Formats: sequence, C-alpha cells, structure tokens
Amino acid sequence: MQPNPQYRIDEPAVRALIARAPWMTLVSHPADGPVASPSPVLLDDEADAEGIVLVTHLGRADARLHGLLAPAPDPEAPFGGRTLLAICQGEHGYVSPSWYLGDDAGQVPTWNFEMATMRCAVEVLEHEENLAVLRRLVAHFEGPGGVELDLSDDDTRGLAMGTVGLRLHVTSFDAKAKMSQNKGAATRASVIAHLETGNPRLAARMRAAS
Repeated sequence: MQPNPQYRIDEPAVRALIARAPWMTLVSHPADGPVASPSPVLLDDEADAEGIVLVTHLGRADARLHGLLAPAPDPEAPFGGRTLLAICQGEHGYVSPSWYLGDDAGQVPTWNFEMATMRCAVEVLEHEENLAVLRRLVAHFEGPGGVELDLSDDDTRGLAMGTVGLRLHVTSFDAKAKMSQNKGAATRASVIAHLETGNPRLAARMRAAS
C-alpha cells in the first residue's frame, strides 16, 4: 500500500482490526502461480509474547494449492520457509467530493478503508492441534451457548481430516486506516453524516478515528 504516515496504524490497532474483521484472504505464490483462499482467522491469544500470531485452517485441497503439503522449501528456515500473505480488510466505502466543504471542495473522489497486509511464516499444525483450532473457531463464531464442535462424532472427525490447521507468525505488516484524516473537520463531519445512511459501519469507524 502507498505509504502515508497520516493513515498508518500500529500493532494494537492491527490487533483490533483483526478482531473486527476475521474473514481474511490468504495469498501465496507457488511455482504454478498465485493462489488466494478466503479463511476465518483468529488471534492466537496464547502467543502474545511472540508478536502477532494468527490461527486458521484451510481445506486440504487449498493447502495443497498453496504448497503447504509439499516438502518444506527451506528446512533450515523457521517452519520450513513456508510463507503466506494474510490480507485483513475492515470497513471501506466510496467518498464523493460532493460531500466536501470549505477548502476541501472541488477535490477528487476517494475510497476510505482500513486494511492490514501481513507477511507470515506458516506453521502447519499436527492433527490434534488442528482439531483444537477448529473447536476454537466454532466456539468463537457461535458465541456463548452456541453449538459446539462434536469431535466424538465420526462424520465430524472425517470432515476435520479434510482440513489443515495453520499458525501464522506475522513477520511484518503494512496497515492503514484511511478515514479522511487529510480533510478539514467540517468535511470529515459531512462525510460521516452522508455515510450514516448508506454505510453506517464506515461512519462509525470514521468517528472512532477522529
């Protein structure tokens, strides 16, 4: 992403973004060409001391396309040298220049957004640890009192065998929250007011960034 210090966000803000937007895109570039897979991703709360660490899973077919089931490309590197780019997209939306006021009037349209692209070293999990990740994912999205993943059921365990658990160790990230910080206070208020009707979630993020 184009660097602009006005929009850059730090690690705590990236963690908050991950918590708000757990449906991510995982990208790799094996020999056959780029591969992208959507997946639910959670922060690994037990690994806070290591920086940002994520847990997720892929279907076995997707994991194979990413090259994660092949021999490690670099056995001497951490986790065999396997890498992925994790893209976390938060709230976003079009901003019309007709909403601009004062000195900002007459400028071009833009798109406000929050996004983190994270380079990750990929740890492929053993079967039991993958099951623990699957249980955690289901529990998180079901919420209190929701359905639990019954791994004593043969059909459920069979489906779980078709997945590959991953722990993603973030080695670097590029993260931005572009929320009209380069505009005057009156324009920011006008943009928020216009977004309230069609994109209230982005309006809320703009208010939080003010």
